[in-house]
Amino acid sequence: MDQDRPQTDAPRWGATNPHLAVPGPGGPAWTAPAAQPAPGHAASAPDGDAAPTAPGSPYAAPASPYSAPAPGGWGQAAPPPPPGWGPPAPARRRGIGGYVAVALATAVIAAVLAFSGGVVAGAGIGASVAGELASNGPIPAASTKPGDPNSFGLFTEAWDILRKNYVDQKALDSKDITYGAIRGMTDAIGDTEHTRFLTPEDLARQEADLSGSFAGIGAVLSEVDSELIVQSVIPGTPAERAGVKAGDRILAVDGADTTGKSVDDVVREVRGDEGTQVTLTLVRKGGSDPFDVTITRAVIAVPAVSWAMYPGTDTAVIRLEQFQADSGKDMVEALKAAKLAGATKFALDLRANPGGYVGEAVEVASQFLDGGTVYIQQDAKGVRKEVPALSNGEARTQPLVVLVDAGSASSSEIVSGALQDAGRAKIVGEKTFGTGTVLTPFKLSDGSALYVGTTEWLTPKGNEIWRKGITPDVVVAIPDTGRIVVPSEFADLGLDGIVKADDAQLQRAIELLAQE
Repeated sequence: MDQDRPQTDAPRWGATNPHLAVPGPGGPAWTAPAAQPAPGHAASAPDGDAAPTAPGSPYAAPASPYSAPAPGGWGQAAPPPPPGWGPPAPARRRGIGGYVAVALATAVIAAVLAFSGGVVAGAGIGASVAGELASNGPIPAASTKPGDPNSFGLFTEAWDILRKNYVDQKALDSKDITYGAIRGMTDAIGDTEHTRFLTPEDLARQEADLSGSFAGIGAVLSEVDSELIVQSVIPGTPAERAGVKAGDRILAVDGADTTGKSVDDVVREVRGDEGTQVTLTLVRKGGSDPFDVTITRAVIAVPAVSWAMYPGTDTAVIRLEQFQADSGKDMVEALKAAKLAGATKFALDLRANPGGYVGEAVEVASQFLDGGTVYIQQDAKGVRKEVPALSNGEARTQPLVVLVDAGSASSSEIVSGALQDAGRAKIVGEKTFGTGTVLTPFKLSDGSALYVGTTEWLTPKGNEIWRKGITPDVVVAIPDTGRIVVPSEFADLGLDGIVKADDAQLQRAIELLAQE
């Protein structure tokens, strides 16, 4: 999913979509109309957007003349943040690498992120959708002239024929047909799984995902070359305990073939009540033999920020799992605590981070920047707007290395791109996912919504990220025998255990910081 955070860029957890750029909670409180305007009437929205600000953030957004709606509505402030994330005990496996380079959209089995990417199946990244809403604009009236390519006359003509002639009249459910028509319209654009239509149920799942807690299995799903792939597995979740790994291809859910289904479709099937079971038929990356894995669903709490001192050094490794509500605030607290513990250098781990609220990306990047631009917004007409860094960051001068991989998407790419262009940090790892458009939500009268890619984001130097990704300054891949080591494991593993885990990217980052 940000709205000003104006958009989100969330992956799908549980099946989650990590790359959905959407305005985030705490952004400009712009209200969206409760219902679509009548034909010919435009629903207005403010021009521009306020500086992104996370709930409870020490950085105040400029005063806005637009009032926030009552709780529960679009454009309102997000609900209270979820309880603090607990550090996962088990280790996270390495990301997908170059395997997901083509994927632009993923679904969350319990969450959706701001720009593109994966969806968490059974994991939730939750935060209500709020923030900058673009104008819905005038709604054209349907033309009565059949065949007019610039009107809805042809659609009306086809609908009338079905209604008058279809043999099974009971099957003509107007809502189902309308929803199908809207999906067909968004699919025809070709921005698959990004610009899209969400039913009220889909929207509720997405909001739950961004909240940081949901019921599912804890795997991020993504679509790559028309195949459903596990993009990453959240540490300490049922999916990891069951042996699901990044790169696994999903052939079936409870025996039902996934061919032709969207990430959202599969997320719906994978998600379910806590304590119930779901069976996935998988094929391991590099293998050919399908196998079944039965997983018991559970409530997933996605950890936002965790940190630990790397043994024997003055370097703090800070890991950000996703850009959910209050991620910026959590980052500030982590940096303060790390400095009190003696940290003078930092390794920011954004690997397998699917993204989230754009406003949170601004807050996180601002902790390491002494002014300047975080990213550039570019609209359909090519008009650009620079989004500045906030002031008084916690770690503006300390040596810094940023870790990324193919699972780093959306807001992760905004942050890494900003720090790279500013010469503030070396980027270590593998080329990132390549998500670069911001989705603006348009609420429809029945509670459903359209998520429309309205702007593209660029790095401060004007480099495109969409479909290209961020290329690291130091390219390092994790060996097949290695895995990502997260800060919560440092105490148990000790220095020898961390080295034996063969996290080549982390080791290279520590080496570079030792030279500072």
